[in-house]
Amino acid sequence: MRSDVPGSRRLSMEARRAQLINCALALADRGGMSAVTVRGVAEEAKVSLGVVHYCFDDKEQLVAAMIEKVVAEQLEALLASVPTVNLGTGREALREWIQEALIAVWRRASEFPNRWLLMLESMLFSLRQPTESASAGQAKMQNEIAEKYGHAYLREIGDRCEMRWEVSERILVRSALQTLFGTVQWWLVDRDDDAARASLAQIAGWIAASATPR
Repeated sequence: MRSDVPGSRRLSMEARRAQLINCALALADRGGMSAVTVRGVAEEAKVSLGVVHYCFDDKEQLVAAMIEKVVAEQLEALLASVPTVNLGTGREALREWIQEALIAVWRRASEFPNRWLLMLESMLFSLRQPTESASAGQAKMQNEIAEKYGHAYLREIGDRCEMRWEVSERILVRSALQTLFGTVQWWLVDRDDDAARASLAQIAGWIAASATPR
């Protein structure tokens, strides 16, 4: 499928959207959410305003796509941390691999702190919008994406370690993500790596204690 908008280099719609999202992220990395405008994205991508409007109905839709990518980038470290080799079974193996996964998420946040700040900024912006605003749902979308990754990870790691969860997966995922996010945000303030690792170890122990052998 082609996005043959006059004056633009020929790219598929998918490729053009990806390009514009990356340009929006580049602007946000440099200047925060306020720097992301349709005109700014067009200039960053060296395309006309019409190209941006062809791919996204409005700024809110573009920002939503950008935030979805940021959340996915941060949390895909959970699934990427599960190796293809035998993990071992039992609670201790489960705890070790959960701790590795949590550290992987924190490490990515520490490597790209502006991306995590962008998530926070977007959520606060969304929560301040009137309910009828197109931006009002961005905070909920972020949480839903995070839950999706959390559920996928718990199911995978539980199956691989031959453990089952004693509490509701939804409660476990939400509680774990809330604590993980809090740890990362605390680290953004004090940049204390040892304290962050210690907190993540506590989270991993608590999650593993919520499982029993099958």
